[in-house]
Amino acid sequence: MSWHAVAALDDAVDATRRFLFPFSLVRWAKLAFLILLMGGSGASVNAPVSFVSDTGVAPPRGTDWGLGDVGPNPAAIERSVGSIDPGALAVVAFGIVLLIVAFSVASLSLRLVFYDAVRTNRVRIWRPFLARLRQAIGLFLFTVTLSVAAAAPVALAVLVTVAADAPIGWEPVDTVAGTLGSLSVGTTVVLGVLGAVFVAVAVLALRFTYEFVVPTMIVEGTGVLGGWSRFWTTLRAEWTELVVYLFVHFVVSLGLSVVAGIAAVLAFALVAAVAGLVLLLVAVAFGGLGALVGTTAGAAAIALAVLAGSAVLLVLLLPVQVLTQSYRIAYEVSTLGGMDPDLALLHPDLGSRASGSPEGDAADPSDR
Repeated sequence: MSWHAVAALDDAVDATRRFLFPFSLVRWAKLAFLILLMGGSGASVNAPVSFVSDTGVAPPRGTDWGLGDVGPNPAAIERSVGSIDPGALAVVAFGIVLLIVAFSVASLSLRLVFYDAVRTNRVRIWRPFLARLRQAIGLFLFTVTLSVAAAAPVALAVLVTVAADAPIGWEPVDTVAGTLGSLSVGTTVVLGVLGAVFVAVAVLALRFTYEFVVPTMIVEGTGVLGGWSRFWTTLRAEWTELVVYLFVHFVVSLGLSVVAGIAAVLAFALVAAVAGLVLLLVAVAFGGLGALVGTTAGAAAIALAVLAGSAVLLVLLLPVQVLTQSYRIAYEVSTLGGMDPDLALLHPDLGSRASGSPEGDAADPSDR
C-alpha cells in the first residue's frame, strides 16, 4: 500500500523546483513579501515582556522608592492616573484592537494569495488579495473561536487553582473553584483528561484548517465552514492517511527547521563579522572604543550598524523562508490531492502526480 503522505514528499520537491525555478527576481520578491506578512499555522504572537527586565534598567543604588525622597511620587502618579480620560482610553484601546484585527485579516488574505499562486502558477498580489478578503474574515473568526476554545480549559484550570488557594473576590470563579475543590481525586482526574482531549482536538482542528481546509476553500471557492464540510468527507474516508501524515509532517517540519536554523546561524555570523569589522574601523577613526561608545556620533554609528545589519540579515534569510515555506505548503497540498484528487490544488505545470486539472492560467512571464 502506498501512503499518500509519503509519496507527496517527492511530489513536493518537484512542485517546489518548478514553482521557484528557473530563478526570477520578481517572482521571488513577491513570494518573499507574501511569506513575510502572511499569517496562519506556525505564525505566533510573542507575549509581551517587561521592558525594564529586558533592558536591564534598575533603580539607582541606595534608593528606596518606598521610603526615600528620590523616585516616583505616589501622589503625583495618582494625580496622573486620575487625569486620564476613560473615554479617550477606551477609544485608543478600541483603535489598537481594530488595527490588530485588520492586520490579522490582511495577513490571512495574503496567505490565501499564496495558495492562489500555487494553483495558477502565477504570483499576483493585489487582485487576489481583494478577492480573498471575505474568506480571510471568515477564517479569522473561525481561528479566534478555535483558539479561545483551545485556551479556555487551560485558563479555567489555572484560574481555579489560583482561586482555590486564595479567593480572588469574583463570586462565580470562587464558587466554581470551591465546587471543583470538593470533588474526589478520581473525578478531578477524569475532568482533567477530558479537558486535555478537548484542547488536543481543538489544536488539531486548527492545524487541519490551515493545512487542508484552506486549500479546499481555494479549490471549492467557499468559506471556512463550507471548506470544513467538504474536507470532512475526506477526513472520514482517509483518517489512517492523516495519522501517517501527522507523523511525516512532523519529520518534514523538523528537517525544515534545522535547515532554516543553520542558515540563520550562518547568516548571523556573517552579518555580525562584517558589522563588527565596520564598527572597529569607525572606532579607529574616532580614536578608540571609548570614543565610539561614549559619544553621540559613536552611538549613532552603532545604531546605524545594528539597523543595517538587521536589514541585511532579513534579506539573507527571506530566500530560505521562501524555499522552506514553498516546500511545506507544496507537501501539504500534494498530500491532500493524493487523498482526494477533486481537491488537488497544484497547477499541472508544477508536475505533481496529484495535481489534477484545476482551472488556472499558464505561468505569466511578468512574474518570471
